[in-house]
Amino acid sequence: MKYTIVTSFPISNWEIYGEKFLKSFIEYWPTDINLLVYCDGYPLPDDVPKAKNIEYFDLLENDDLLEFKERNKQFNGKQNPNGAYNFYEDAIKFSHKVYAQHMAFYKAKEAGSDWLLWLDADSVTYDYITHELLDEAHKVNEDGELPDVTFLGRKNAYATCSSYIGYALQSEVTQVFIEDYVNYYTSDEVLALRSYADNFVFDRLRTLHEVHGMITKDFTPDCEDLDAFDISPFGNHIVHLKGNKKYAGTSFIGKNTEGTRYYDICRVIEHYERKNLLEVGTWNGETASSMIQSAFNSSDEVHYTGVDLFEEATKANDEKEFNVKKHFTKRSVELKLTALAEEYAKLNKKLTFYLMQGDSKEKLKILKDTALCKTYNIQPDFVFIDGGHSRETVTSDYEYCKNIPVIIMDDYYTEDPDGGLPSEEFLGVNKLFTDILGGTDRTSKKQRRLIIASSDPVKGGGIVNLVMIVNDPKLGPVPEFHRVPIQVKPRDCVPPDNIQDNVEANMKIFDGKMVDRYHWHDGEAIIVSAGPSMVDDIEKIRELQNKGGKVICVKHSHNILIENDIIPWGCVILDPRPFEGTSTHGIVRKELLKKPHPDTKYFIASMTNIEVTKYLHKKKAKIIGWHAYTGALLELQDLQGEQLITGGTCSAMRSVGLMHTLGFRSFHIFGMDCAADGTPEDVDATDLYGKQKWIKTGIMDEDTNSEHVFYTTGELLALAQDFEHLLEKEGVDMDLYIYGRGMVPTIFKTSKYKNLPTFGGSPYNE
Repeated sequence: MKYTIVTSFPISNWEIYGEKFLKSFIEYWPTDINLLVYCDGYPLPDDVPKAKNIEYFDLLENDDLLEFKERNKQFNGKQNPNGAYNFYEDAIKFSHKVYAQHMAFYKAKEAGSDWLLWLDADSVTYDYITHELLDEAHKVNEDGELPDVTFLGRKNAYATCSSYIGYALQSEVTQVFIEDYVNYYTSDEVLALRSYADNFVFDRLRTLHEVHGMITKDFTPDCEDLDAFDISPFGNHIVHLKGNKKYAGTSFIGKNTEGTRYYDICRVIEHYERKNLLEVGTWNGETASSMIQSAFNSSDEVHYTGVDLFEEATKANDEKEFNVKKHFTKRSVELKLTALAEEYAKLNKKLTFYLMQGDSKEKLKILKDTALCKTYNIQPDFVFIDGGHSRETVTSDYEYCKNIPVIIMDDYYTEDPDGGLPSEEFLGVNKLFTDILGGTDRTSKKQRRLIIASSDPVKGGGIVNLVMIVNDPKLGPVPEFHRVPIQVKPRDCVPPDNIQDNVEANMKIFDGKMVDRYHWHDGEAIIVSAGPSMVDDIEKIRELQNKGGKVICVKHSHNILIENDIIPWGCVILDPRPFEGTSTHGIVRKELLKKPHPDTKYFIASMTNIEVTKYLHKKKAKIIGWHAYTGALLELQDLQGEQLITGGTCSAMRSVGLMHTLGFRSFHIFGMDCAADGTPEDVDATDLYGKQKWIKTGIMDEDTNSEHVFYTTGELLALAQDFEHLLEKEGVDMDLYIYGRGMVPTIFKTSKYKNLPTFGGSPYNE
């Protein structure tokens, strides 16, 4: 098949990433594949590469694009009064990409190409691209159909990774799609969406067109994080320098691992100032890159040794070692590390590396050969073992590495909140650590051992953790690791069919009165949950309201506020359970909304029990609808592409997400205690299902080295988990002020978030 590639970038970013893209294209792509480059601004640099198969165009000669930019110049991501930048609200930035694809579509079609492939210009090719590779990727899909559009999908509510998109040029369906795509911007319809990003628009259109017969092929259907490109058909050949990677002093910084067990690996390397690293199970080189970065924080010279099967991997071996991940070539990792070394050389730092291809049970024998190790500089002061997972391989890897000063092993499993745990054959590290080494021992002068707990879940059940072993008695105390995030697995509290019936019925009553997305503003949201401390803080709530803040309550705090002459601006309702039933607080739900106030807006989720909505409608309450992100709603075709609001498992946390959608960025949160005051009188009570009602849990305060103990319930624990996840997110664009006592205030006080600069006064994400 005949292919044309298209990309675009502003001339101002030529030296940052445009030059790398073009030079690597010339070196590694077939000369009969044309590249169309749409530059935002002219003239071109004098040193721009010239080749017969590369054409350059001035993107700013497109009148439709210029008119869109002029007409909507205020939608540049800085619409918020404080001028802070929001990536998702930058319609100007993303319009360039869409118009470039539209222009290239027709140019490539006229030239007789079969496919137009978009590649982000912050991509660098490091191994040869062949026609065979491209043809294999773009052949018929799993259903035996030729695709109209190919893309990189991402699970977990992430939008498509739009660093790559493929268009079948001879398809009439695809032509209609590309016209709809660009018209979202030309018509300004994009401004009605909750995000102006090209991938959000792409997904919205793709979903609509798939319903009407467009055939698509997802190259990465199992991608569960942001880095879909890595596991795409091109992952062994092209590196996508996503986000800040393209601006970094080193181009190949590892992925952001904060909040994961891989982050703790890097902390250990930094803590003990390791500089000669061994990794058993190199995979794609990302973890290697992150570890190398950490080592360079304390040394100007770093050596890395990696052991992996690479191309020698077989299906039989994967089954034996319980491997489910895609394999990468040795060459692809060599090229990544070579590029990394070149970048560090610019900083007068030296990176050397040695990759060994083959079975670790054989390759690690080199550690017994002092002379050979010296030849290849394999004198590790740190090893990360994450190769084969069979008990035989785990034990063999440890035996060869057991004298290395600092050892970390992956894949020590513990139960998840539902009691899930991988089956016996997966517990090789567990058996080694417990049965052979003797388990945790933090005080031994010979060998300190501990489990570095994580919250990383395992598909099928269980939590995967790290094991750390320190063999050198001269090394100082082990670093303090973050406490384990609270984990509760929430579920819809009624069957999906019931929720879907509620949605259908509620939409009729809402009659189009739905929550819309608003730009940032300076208003303050006062979220009032119903924890014990809420009553104690009534006067503070009143004070904030008198200063102009908007009070948003949940149903359990609704009556208490009104009885204290605090009229809520809004009340958020989410519960799909029967209106006449008893709440977890032991109150009939209907009683909580017995006297709706005429000045209060009742924000009712479409999944809410229809009887609630009917009741409030009959009472002539002000009703505004919204859609809560939940599995049951994702199955509804009528809601495909609609704004779904995330935030958590309960109305209190969803209130934060809802008010964020309405433009609030300053949040005062009251009554989110998530725990009883002290020890409950019925501490031994059981629930309707015979399970223990109260859960005793503790939160470590690393500043004081003390533990705060709380009694909570599964539902309240889920709320605390949701709050903790909020704090863990990168670049949370909001100011949080937490009042009261209990779990959530303690989580906040012991977090790093409290020390961040205020959102309103910082150049967010510039």
